[in-house]
Amino acid sequence: MMKKIIISLAAAIMVAGCSLEPEFYSSVTPDVYYDSPSTIYSALARPFTHWRTFQQEYRWYLQEYPTDELCSPQRYVHFEDGGMWAELHHHKWTPDHKCIIETWSAVGMGISLSYAIAEDLKEVDYEKCGLDNDIKADHQRQLKALVAYFYLKGLDYFGGMPIYRGYSLQEVERSSAKETFDFIEETLLDVIPGLKPYRKGMSHDGFITQGAAAAMLAELYFNAISYIGEDHFAECAKVCQDIIDQKYGQYELSSTWNAHFGFDNDKSAEVIWAAPSANSQFLCSWYFSQSSPNNIANFYGSSGASAYNGVCLQPSLAPTGEPYTWKMGRPFRKYNDSDLRKKLFVYRGNKEYEGMFLMGKLINPVTGGTCTGNWDYSGEVLELVDMIAHFKQLGKEYPDVSVLPSDMYSGEENSGIRLVKYPTPNLADDAYRWDPDWVVIRLAEVYYMLAECKFRSGDKTGAANLFNQVRKRDFAGADPDPVTESNIDKYRILDEWMLEFLGEGRRRTDLIRWDVFTTETWWDHNPSRKEYLKLFPLPTTAISNSNLLKQNPGYGENI
Repeated sequence: MMKKIIISLAAAIMVAGCSLEPEFYSSVTPDVYYDSPSTIYSALARPFTHWRTFQQEYRWYLQEYPTDELCSPQRYVHFEDGGMWAELHHHKWTPDHKCIIETWSAVGMGISLSYAIAEDLKEVDYEKCGLDNDIKADHQRQLKALVAYFYLKGLDYFGGMPIYRGYSLQEVERSSAKETFDFIEETLLDVIPGLKPYRKGMSHDGFITQGAAAAMLAELYFNAISYIGEDHFAECAKVCQDIIDQKYGQYELSSTWNAHFGFDNDKSAEVIWAAPSANSQFLCSWYFSQSSPNNIANFYGSSGASAYNGVCLQPSLAPTGEPYTWKMGRPFRKYNDSDLRKKLFVYRGNKEYEGMFLMGKLINPVTGGTCTGNWDYSGEVLELVDMIAHFKQLGKEYPDVSVLPSDMYSGEENSGIRLVKYPTPNLADDAYRWDPDWVVIRLAEVYYMLAECKFRSGDKTGAANLFNQVRKRDFAGADPDPVTESNIDKYRILDEWMLEFLGEGRRRTDLIRWDVFTTETWWDHNPSRKEYLKLFPLPTTAISNSNLLKQNPGYGENI
């Protein structure tokens, strides 16, 4: 008897690990409901829609805010948020942190939805619906690959996960990190040969190609040293080289630094996997809202959009203007002044733009539009500085700049350089707004993984050449500071990851792989040297609702 279609807000495969929500059951069986290609694809899209949402906010915060890249400081009364951003920055999170709760739940839901839809579609007669069985087999592989993706994220955030091999209401215990690793590897190796390769010119649609699954496998091997204490860099290097050699699709590096983030990046051959977006879907709007000053629409010359003035780069300079000297962090200052990215973002029209930052006085050089302050800089043109401090309190609470504090609680409206990785057009081209797809994996990441693998194997020259193949597009002329055999070390490699992938939601994983996440100093952050912080705790609610789940070591007794 065919199982009933399950329509659930929080599917029950990991019911003990998710916040419980009502479940609604339809009496319609698959042979009745699925009667056309559109009904099949609407079902297939459901877990991918969840995957698309997974790229945003909470999971991104957990990858960026505990690191040396970005921060969301309190700006007087704004962005207090009960200290939740400072908790991440200072590595003081608890099992009740909202970002951790939401991430655990989202991982479970992704696995559950993928399995539930796979089982539904397995029952469907595709030929009666106008599709062939090759397409049916491809859909099953894609859903298995999506399960592997969510388990990979669960392994990264939490360690060993409860392993299911199909949709189930029966709770199982957590497996070890090694068992979880092996399950992900097994799943990806099983599906990769049958998935479709990417062909240059194809439009990325969010579904999983052979190259995307192969890149996930490379990522698994790349971070095995962190996940399970095993060196799998050689296996990672092999997969990366195969991707670069176009074994899994016709991927190519973009010739410019921004083509893979632009309005037509759905056609970019550098993009391996991207979450689709369009003007009406607003996938990138959450980051725009979090990072942009309140009145930024006046600078862009665009229609109004919510802007909360929160996220900024961690500062490179002390309030006195003196540069900080930590090895870690200081992102803006690490970009060479001749780097094409280190410019004020300006939209030139016809989908053309330059610069990757909001910086300095926010006066648009094309339109003259300005962004003024709302609060401590009310009526003034904002000048964004690479510092965080209460400059407006000079001569009041603080007698001179030498005693100004710079920490997560001392931000102002003008504090911090802002990242603009995905462009915003002016009002004349408003139809393009939010059109850039959100890039999840791109070829430059494969080059950098291979470069790091070569460095770890002793091939410094080979590593430097790979980094430089990507770097060369960032300069109008010769690279003024190429990676060389003599200057490459772990800190230079960490800098290269930061400069190329700033704000792309991967920094925490890179710091952990290099064993600096809990041992290094950066702005307003002292090392804890607590190894258990490399994994997040399971939420209190998950353990409370479970008969089997056990908390990660270091986070206290199980509830």
